Amino acid sequence: MKKKVYIIQPTYHLKDGKLSKELPLFNYSYNLPIISAVIPEEWKKETCLEYTEEVNFDTDASVIILTSPGYDIVRSLEIIEYFKWKEKIVLVGAHLDQFSDKILKNVCDAVFYGYPNPAKMKQFLDDVEAGTIKKEYHFGSNLNFPFDYSVLKKQKMPFLPVITSIGCRNECTYCCNPPFYNGHYYLRKIEYVISDLKEAAITKKPLAFLDANLYNNREYLIMLCRQIVYEKIDIIWGAQCTVNIGDDEEVLNLLYEAGCRMLFLVLETLNNKNLLQLNKPMNIDYYHRQVKGIHNAGIHIGAFFMLGLDEDDEFTFDNVYSFFQENKIEVPYVHIFFPTPGTATAEGLKSDGKILENYFDDHVFRQTKFSAPCSIAYFKSAGLSKAELEAGFVNLFTKITSLKNIIRRVLVPDIRIAALILKMNMEARKKAKSMRKNKLKPESNVISYIPSRLNKVENTTYIRNY
Repeated sequence: MKKKVYIIQPTYHLKDGKLSKELPLFNYSYNLPIISAVIPEEWKKETCLEYTEEVNFDTDASVIILTSPGYDIVRSLEIIEYFKWKEKIVLVGAHLDQFSDKILKNVCDAVFYGYPNPAKMKQFLDDVEAGTIKKEYHFGSNLNFPFDYSVLKKQKMPFLPVITSIGCRNECTYCCNPPFYNGHYYLRKIEYVISDLKEAAITKKPLAFLDANLYNNREYLIMLCRQIVYEKIDIIWGAQCTVNIGDDEEVLNLLYEAGCRMLFLVLETLNNKNLLQLNKPMNIDYYHRQVKGIHNAGIHIGAFFMLGLDEDDEFTFDNVYSFFQENKIEVPYVHIFFPTPGTATAEGLKSDGKILENYFDDHVFRQTKFSAPCSIAYFKSAGLSKAELEAGFVNLFTKITSLKNIIRRVLVPDIRIAALILKMNMEARKKAKSMRKNKLKPESNVISYIPSRLNKVENTTYIRNY
């Protein structure tokens, strides 16, 4: 057996069946530098970010490792099928356990849960050599080692992904984190985060912290920012966090000093009853003040809202638009709520008979949540019909991505930040135009490239309609 590993981050299929060669703007993955970093020195390795490279199907590697954020499941299955035909050992890990349990486990040699560290990856490769591969590997959440950014330095990426923690302290019922972490989070040692930042800074590209919530631990965040400043790491970056950071002037000023120029706030709704139903510990009465606090620190804002929650009605669309305008949100984003499989909200809707048929299949094979803002209602909304919700969403998304609004948002002093804001807004505008165009077409684009192995798992015809 040749001691060589081929690590692949697959792309996904567009609605016409072609492979996307453009990274999804809001769904980056840090798996490639993690997996590459834990391969033992005695094993050779080859990597592929399929968004920018072609998969080397003639590789001489004996072990193939795929990482799947979820929206690339169909493409992952195609790659798995080919390499299994070539008698390679295939290990795959997915973002959602249900993908591994229901789909991947049936077609590959082993699935992994969590994130491998060097010791656990060595154990897997030892099992490969010994011919004692297990069907499952539970790697846990220990990321206390430096990542391998050499695999990304030459890639055409607008951002480089970094991370300080796994999990989230909150237990929002719609989020995929609580089923894994139950309100817990795991912080990386600051020394390893700093090591990653120094490596990533060499590229001069903006960085994106992919933590579920950068504000998980205030004291840790303060120490990290102070260390970035102390070591004079020249970076600009953005991160996702909860909106209550807007009341923390000390932390906001430190964030700015450490290079933070954009915070992405998952606000979700302008109705406190909706927040309560989602178990989201925020209060919309403070949103305006908190957003102002972030802006006062010199940090720009991306804000995300879901539509179709129980308390939403025909006025919700205008209310959300007004919030974006009044608060001068630089990167506004909306989508129809999607009940992610395995979450408490999805299970509740299912038990109440409010989930539409085949929604899990669509989640996997149509990439409705990931490759485009979800424009399809897969559940029965209490206050809006399916037609009202879908039409209201498309109209709102069209309004917020008008050229007039985009031009107003990019008028910021720093040209680097203006360029990033423009890129994110224009990406959203492109999707809005695509959705308007395809809403006028019948649902006639049938996926014809589902791998043969998949038909043994699900025997269904899948339709695309973005």
